[in-house]
Amino acid sequence: MVGDGSGLSGVPELVFPEFGFVPGKVGFAARKDMSFAWSIRGKTLNLTLSDYLADAPSDVIADFTRGALMRIKGMKPVFGKAYLDYVTSDGFILVKRPVYMRRSRNILPDGHGDVRSLYDSVQRLMDRGLVFDSDIGNTVFVWTKKPTYTRLGYCSTLMRMVAVSRALDSERYPEEVLDYVVYHEIIHLRLGYRPFDNNPHDAAFRRYERMYPDFPAVSAMADKIPLDNPQRKRGRR
Repeated sequence: MVGDGSGLSGVPELVFPEFGFVPGKVGFAARKDMSFAWSIRGKTLNLTLSDYLADAPSDVIADFTRGALMRIKGMKPVFGKAYLDYVTSDGFILVKRPVYMRRSRNILPDGHGDVRSLYDSVQRLMDRGLVFDSDIGNTVFVWTKKPTYTRLGYCSTLMRMVAVSRALDSERYPEEVLDYVVYHEIIHLRLGYRPFDNNPHDAAFRRYERMYPDFPAVSAMADKIPLDNPQRKRGRR
């Protein structure tokens, strides 16, 4: 669902001068992630925002625009409370997540695979005291359509979606490796949405990751899975 963009009215004129810019063409466009595109000619800034915000209130759009302009200026972006409260609300996620999933080309609609269920994996992690209800509220878990070997899982902390490589929907790899990959992605959810975070695997993340039982051995097994990539093997012949 895309709104009429009325919340954008007046925002460029208010925010751009704070950073020394003159508004050029400003609008919304369909983008998979919450992101933006820009170009500068002189002091004139053209800015395209993700259409996930097309129906947002003006204070939310202003907050995001300020964060975007900080990033454009080479500053560490700071996003205001209005924006963060809006995009982390269940209402926003429930409306925008289906759009995000449609725009993600290599995911299936749910987490029930041919051999394994991601929801069974989540339950095992909860039974072991590694994951809590507060970590996974309003979250969906899905398999990728095609096996991926270089990235066994990924997480959208904004849209509350965890995707796991179809390569792990197999008895070829121990269940423990699947659970570790799911746990790894849930840590990102635990740490929360951090817009334009350049260091998602920071010290706090690593502390949680090392809490996984027998972490060195299990992570080593996961690290070897990219070697099973059929395309890599064909390339070596």
